[in-house]
Amino acid sequence: MGRTGDDWSRVIASFVVAIAVGASPALAQESIAETAADENVRKLSIVTVTARKKSESELDVPESLTAFSADDIENANIEGLSDIGLLVPNLYLSTRLDGFPNVTIRGLGGFGNTQGVGFYLDDVQLFSDASSRFGDLERIEVLKGPQGILYGGSNIGGAVKFVSARPDPSEVSGRVKARGGELGLFDIEGEANIPLSDRFALRVFGFSVADDSYLTNPNSVRANGLSGNNDEDIRAFEETGARLAIGGDVTDNLSVLASVRYNEVDAPNNAWSLELDGQFEYPTTVNTSFNPRHNKETTAATLNVDYDMPGATLSYIGSYTETDSERQTDLDLNPEFVLDLFRPEKFEAITQELRLSSDGSGPFNWQVGAYYLDLTRDLDSVLNIRGGFCYLDPGVCTPPPGPDDAVIQAVVPFEISRRSREQKAIFANADYSVGQWEISAGVRIDDTTTSRLNVDTGISGENSETVVLGRGSLSWEAMDGNSLVYGTVSQGFEPADFGLANFAGDSTLLGYDREEATQYEIGYKGRLFDDTVLLTAAAFYIEYKDRQFELQAADPSGGFVEGIINLGDSTQSGFEADLTWLLADDWTFTGGLGYLDVEWDDGVVSPVTGLDLSGKQPPNATEWSGSAALDYNRQIGASSEIFGRVQARYKGESSTNSQFFDAPGDDFPEFANPSFTVVDLSAGYRRGKVTFGVCVENIFDEEYYIDVQEFPNFAGALVPGAPAQIIIGTLEQPRRIVGSVKVEF
Repeated sequence: MGRTGDDWSRVIASFVVAIAVGASPALAQESIAETAADENVRKLSIVTVTARKKSESELDVPESLTAFSADDIENANIEGLSDIGLLVPNLYLSTRLDGFPNVTIRGLGGFGNTQGVGFYLDDVQLFSDASSRFGDLERIEVLKGPQGILYGGSNIGGAVKFVSARPDPSEVSGRVKARGGELGLFDIEGEANIPLSDRFALRVFGFSVADDSYLTNPNSVRANGLSGNNDEDIRAFEETGARLAIGGDVTDNLSVLASVRYNEVDAPNNAWSLELDGQFEYPTTVNTSFNPRHNKETTAATLNVDYDMPGATLSYIGSYTETDSERQTDLDLNPEFVLDLFRPEKFEAITQELRLSSDGSGPFNWQVGAYYLDLTRDLDSVLNIRGGFCYLDPGVCTPPPGPDDAVIQAVVPFEISRRSREQKAIFANADYSVGQWEISAGVRIDDTTTSRLNVDTGISGENSETVVLGRGSLSWEAMDGNSLVYGTVSQGFEPADFGLANFAGDSTLLGYDREEATQYEIGYKGRLFDDTVLLTAAAFYIEYKDRQFELQAADPSGGFVEGIINLGDSTQSGFEADLTWLLADDWTFTGGLGYLDVEWDDGVVSPVTGLDLSGKQPPNATEWSGSAALDYNRQIGASSEIFGRVQARYKGESSTNSQFFDAPGDDFPEFANPSFTVVDLSAGYRRGKVTFGVCVENIFDEEYYIDVQEFPNFAGALVPGAPAQIIIGTLEQPRRIVGSVKVEF
């Protein structure tokens, strides 16, 4: 269970919030009045975003979003998806233990092989490597709610956009940063901007990181008296990558940006912590027969061309991505050699977008465009049955297993498939301003064709569908331009497709239909008290139809099927609020709060037990979430600065897929993922171009799972009295001290 530090973390979180919302209003107003009188008063910086595929202030976008500038990314120590997920209310985001993202926004989207939230790097959607590391970023944007008009399918819950820094021909610049810490962490990255002429520049970024991590394999003695010689650090990983971009103005009207990137990762695969019941112990040992790994290489290239014409700009964005992936999983999660899964997979994706946009010079602004996607996934996975399988089926081998228990006895096709998705769309979006009012509307026609061939069975399927999506908003801006009130209606969908396998004996693939969502949102965005307070708030109501969920199920004729089904409809509502407050010259508070109320609609039943789920909270949704941070920055002399930050991130108790399996009288009750609070403390010193820093991550050593679910117990009779289902969890980072040094030039 959680450590006693859990109580202290809540105390600190409450204290930080109290500083912001409980301080004396009179003193706060006095401080603001005094600083406002100073012509050198520090004011809030507003991030420029491209949420509507045009550059504008984050406060001018009539929908909810969270934007992190380059400074925000540095100050909050954002290194991966989990860091983003902890900071944003109503966002549940992490990296699955097979290297792909788990994400829901406002309860939209799903974990596992359903995504529902799009990931982008420089306006190019990422299908195979969204969990890769992307450095040298100008900003990160989190767009909440359906993004069907401008972003299309696979964005039903929203979008997470990484925007990299562009080549700059005006100066040579760059930096090198190294981090090192406990658990064998060593991390180095660097970038450089090199002008090639007065119009063109080259920008390069590279990194390498190694981490022994915090899970260990005890190499337990097996039934034959032997033990493994696996590396103790079962969750150790290494990742390297590089990106090169070249861009500039070919003529006064034509600009080009081309980039290529490479990423290679050697990471654990499905090294889950194992729980036998809902009384979580958070074990840091993973007792498997071998260390399951995921090796992945990605190469990608993009081309962006902008041509300015009188009154409009024509833009082209094209990309090619290739990813080769090999995943190994010890399915039985046991030191005996029983069942292993080997899944080599190859992704290829080609995207093209052509967009014509007005120049924004008048009250009427518009954009029209066309989009094309060609995505293929070739998977050749097999199930390896090893010598220890005789514990489960004596017909396979003669017990007890001998020294050759690791020898593969049989290889069974698990999924040998060829999948493709072709998506074609046209879209239009426009807004018109009259005085303080703006009305905006958009439409998208999306045609998607998905196909699948299961090579081992010869069964194939194809599905084509055309979806029309709409969006509209009405907003009002105050005369001083400091406040925006808006109402927005938006739609999104996730295309239909086919599951990972068909049941034995069936002549058709296990298919599923599209899911759809319509969101109604009202909100406020404002700069207050002479730009010393930034406040955004939004309330939403969502109708979510034919929700897609991943489910592991037993084949009635034997075997195992993992697939996606349409489970039913749900309704969700809630609110969010974000506050940034310059408390004083050296102190800044940032905080956010989110509330989500989501329930299955009447008539939804469990696909496993057939029991009524109406009124229950669907999996992977949490009612309350929030974050709070206090930053300190003090200038010392002309070229030195000290800084520090304490931040607390809270996620409330979340529902799990155990609701699908729970039935009266069974020995495995429904369970939830407990709430958790993570507190970080960092400090540093900057002198000239050199910065030294130290960070204590998870200072109170909170134990928590970012992802926990019920899963078939493939160990079976190996554990006498064990239930048919077990709990697998993705255990997150314990307390760790990390030091860093950064040199800029």
